[in-house]
Amino acid sequence: MQINPFRALLPHLEKIGSNDAFFAAVKEEFPRFAQTAYFESREMPALYLCSIESASHKALGIVGCAHIQDYLHGAIKRHENTIPAKEEVQIRLWKEQQAMIKPVLLAYPSVPAIEAWMQKIATNQAPNLEIPFPAEEQTYQIWAITDPIELQYIQELFAAFVPRSYIADGHHRCSSSAVLYERNLIHGKADPDFLVALFPSNHLNIQAFHRVLDEVDWTADELLKKLEPYFYIESSVSAVLPSQKFEWGLLIEKRAFRLTWRRDFLERYHWEKAILDTQLFNEVILPNVFGIVNVRQEPRLTYIEGAKGMAHLQQVQQLKPQRVAFALYPIDLQEMMLLADHNQALPPKSTWFEPRMKNGVVVRPFPI
Repeated sequence: MQINPFRALLPHLEKIGSNDAFFAAVKEEFPRFAQTAYFESREMPALYLCSIESASHKALGIVGCAHIQDYLHGAIKRHENTIPAKEEVQIRLWKEQQAMIKPVLLAYPSVPAIEAWMQKIATNQAPNLEIPFPAEEQTYQIWAITDPIELQYIQELFAAFVPRSYIADGHHRCSSSAVLYERNLIHGKADPDFLVALFPSNHLNIQAFHRVLDEVDWTADELLKKLEPYFYIESSVSAVLPSQKFEWGLLIEKRAFRLTWRRDFLERYHWEKAILDTQLFNEVILPNVFGIVNVRQEPRLTYIEGAKGMAHLQQVQQLKPQRVAFALYPIDLQEMMLLADHNQALPPKSTWFEPRMKNGVVVRPFPI
């Protein structure tokens, strides 16, 4: 893996009233914010150490530029298919912003030497930037690494010990960067770098994406009968947050159930490199129970991030009659890496990685 320093724009915190409101608006308002000097330009190329800390978790990662060839040649692994129309939307947004305001989040298998280097910087140096987010009870700290010796050391560590990384958030930003690079290559003005945040895999958490389905015209008992060939079903007094793989929660009407996949059914998938709950939902439950064969174009189906909690999922489910919700267990990071290594795509909305960097914390000017 190549990781290169760059000239960044950093937010002027003393000009910002509310951090939560400002950074939530950066995606839409960046050109105006940049024109009104809400960001300052750092003239010296740097890599940036980023700490994201909450009451229960702390993650340390490095923000820099990756080379598009690492993506094109498979050193940056993908696990989702991308859509050309969304790539064009992303490219138009970059043209409006003239900047990359959010890095692609990349996960890499933990390397003790890299983690020790990051911890040394975080312990021995004062951060250049500290950004509290009171609404989320989260704090960012940013250190600019400009010392040539330190830069060379961490670049050599990545080159030696990180042969590959995995896209955790930002598949379309990666693919759009590749499209733009190849489009501009013939004009001699292709930019080979794109903004990334590299976090060791043991600093990231994967949350589930739950499923909500509208216009289910069956009673709870009728639906349970249709699900019986696939699950052992247990009634619950409260919403079930799955505690292990192949265990689901079901909410229908004002009732809650625990669903556990029948082992004899799972044996049919014994040849798969990994069996995913999201795969079973799309390939088994949607077509066989609900008659849905095209998950990408199903308007009745929506997704709820697991990080929002079961109380939120239950509230969403009860907003409308004839609405059901399925709570799924998070995918294992090792399974995601295994499938990505074999160039296999995960079903849509299979992973939600945390923490992920906010828009506008570290910005790369990107003239197009």
